[in-house]
Amino acid sequence: MSRPLVETIADQLFFTTVFIEADTPTGGSTGTGFIINYPAGNGQMMPVLVTNKHVLAGAMQIAFTMPAVGTTNQPSGGGTRMLLTDFTPQMWVGHPDAGVDIGVMLFQSIIAAMEANGAAPFFRGFTPEYLATEDFANSLDAIEQVTMIGYPNGLFDQASKLPIARRGQTATPIFNNYNGLPAFLIDASVFPGSSGSPVVLFDRGTYTTRDGTAHLGTRMALLGVVAAVHTRKVNGVVQMVNTGVATFDDMIDLGIVFKTSAIQEAVFELFATIEISLSVETVQPKELA
Repeated sequence: MSRPLVETIADQLFFTTVFIEADTPTGGSTGTGFIINYPAGNGQMMPVLVTNKHVLAGAMQIAFTMPAVGTTNQPSGGGTRMLLTDFTPQMWVGHPDAGVDIGVMLFQSIIAAMEANGAAPFFRGFTPEYLATEDFANSLDAIEQVTMIGYPNGLFDQASKLPIARRGQTATPIFNNYNGLPAFLIDASVFPGSSGSPVVLFDRGTYTTRDGTAHLGTRMALLGVVAAVHTRKVNGVVQMVNTGVATFDDMIDLGIVFKTSAIQEAVFELFATIEISLSVETVQPKELA
């Protein structure tokens, strides 16, 4: 018997993201998005795509690529792609604070269009109970290991359309608001294309809580969304007839992550535009056996 492709939490994390290609008047760019499924009543879920404002802003057309579902309700091993040639600013909502780089949009119509084209996507969405609350963030230690899922520099498995997972650690405490924003820093390799990646706390087997107690099991919570990376100016010698010095931006592997509280605020804005009242119970993210 072949190994099930999607069985563990780690397996499922690889199917939470969406590869985004945007065309703007100034050129093309790539980014990452991920899905949160909100309860819509009658057992139905409302998928919301979370990414950054700068990934969606100014896009005239935009493409979404995801793994495709196979005949056995498992990934087919290939992908599905939907191109919107008439993408407009009305299709998404940004966080109301100009300094918070989060953009969200309803995603059910994109999923339905993929299905109508004969290539339904295979995906797993986070649900609200997995979003880190303020109480949960306060319970964490100042330094925690984190996992980031996305498409750094536009890279991913071209055959299966699976994203790339990278690990790092918090560079500022999650409970602290970095520079007064609902954000924290991570010490991880963040590149263009990683924008919009989900950052999760994912401990498997054993983990230690702030009080030093060791626990058996698995701990998983969505901590936030990657928005940017800090850079520094570097001088480089350009070998030409007349040698000159060029200045480059060198990434220093410090990513800025906006917290789940800010994601929720953006989603509230989105649902307000379509007159849906969102009531999310404040609970601790689930601790999985």
